[in-house]
Amino acid sequence: MVLAFLIPLSLGWDQAATAGITIMLIASSTGVHESISKGIIRVVGTIIGAIIGLSLIAIFPQERVLYLVSLSIILSIIIYLYYAYRGDSSVFMLSAMVIMMIFLHGPENAFLYGLDRTFMTIFGIVIYTFVGVFLWPNHDKKEIDEESDFVTPSSEDVKFVLLDPDNFKATLQLLSVFWSTTLFWIIFNPPGGFLLVILATLLGLFTTFSPLKPSLLMALLSFGFVFATLMYTFVLPNLVYSWELAIFIFTYSFIAFYFIPPKISIFFLIGMFLLGIDNTMNYNFALFLNILLVFYLFLIILMLFHNFPFSTKPEHLFIKLKHSFINHLQALHNTKSESKKKFHLFYLKLNIQKMQLWSSKIDLKYFNNTTKEKLEHFIKECELTIKKIQTPLNDKEKKSIILHLNEQFDDSSLKVNRF
Repeated sequence: MVLAFLIPLSLGWDQAATAGITIMLIASSTGVHESISKGIIRVVGTIIGAIIGLSLIAIFPQERVLYLVSLSIILSIIIYLYYAYRGDSSVFMLSAMVIMMIFLHGPENAFLYGLDRTFMTIFGIVIYTFVGVFLWPNHDKKEIDEESDFVTPSSEDVKFVLLDPDNFKATLQLLSVFWSTTLFWIIFNPPGGFLLVILATLLGLFTTFSPLKPSLLMALLSFGFVFATLMYTFVLPNLVYSWELAIFIFTYSFIAFYFIPPKISIFFLIGMFLLGIDNTMNYNFALFLNILLVFYLFLIILMLFHNFPFSTKPEHLFIKLKHSFINHLQALHNTKSESKKKFHLFYLKLNIQKMQLWSSKIDLKYFNNTTKEKLEHFIKECELTIKKIQTPLNDKEKKSIILHLNEQFDDSSLKVNRF
């Protein structure tokens, strides 16, 4: 983050914050281990995004509706690939960011502005990649669960999970966010303009079909903004030298990523971009508050769509995953095709991963019979079932296993106790 700001500022480049935002997004969606190949893929994705963004502006320079419809279709594809990809999905997120950023200042300045945005995004990718390669070299290690030999599906097995219904739902949910914020922007023209759409769509990638509670994000964002306001008022005006700014950016970023989990640290760190860090600082508290309003607007929209048009309540999703697990188990039992067996086996393991995630988020106080121990026991039973079903068994034994599992955790266990 320090290099992403100080190098452009020292060389007089515009939009240093774009490189910082790029690093913030990558760091929030991936691990610290980096490789040159990852960096190259991200650069290629960014360039593709720039080409698509500039092409859309060139094709529809005066046709806003056609542009937005075309943009939403392209974003739908990118968003779906983001959720479906089993590896580092930041390449798709960066492509989407550049496509939308190019439109931010309108068609008049799109080409030069787009080139600047693309260059600074690539610069941020290069900085993040080289810091990751030289400070935290990537040593490939296969994670092994010491308590069991159950192997979860990895990116080495399948690159894209294209038939997962949750990916379809997440894409449609985020598309609803995109069009809602777009209509809000067109009708009310809030401060920040199309930036509201960009922020809601990009940060929606972290919250859609995610166990993150909107109330937690609102609290974290509010804390981040209080912190940013204090920095804007009492610290930034007193900074004179570049080394002072470097310490400030380092400390701000360190607090975000050290004390807050990476997936949600972005909602604290985003306060840094309220500050408008540049070589020539212009302190305007009214502008600061206007930008603050933009951030709250997009977060409120994300909260409204957290359970619409599809429910993301952990209790609901867990039951859906349980049914999906049983269905894939029965299909695995009935099929004779080796390719179909691999297909169903992959989704069985994927469902267990998801059940492990959502079971930890279920609010047990709302139910009569459900306990943490029961949930954990059921998931363990699912893991054991996968092992058993792959061993030589006759049809009667396999049917008995499926029936036993179905009885371990029936839907009646999630009867509501109180609201």
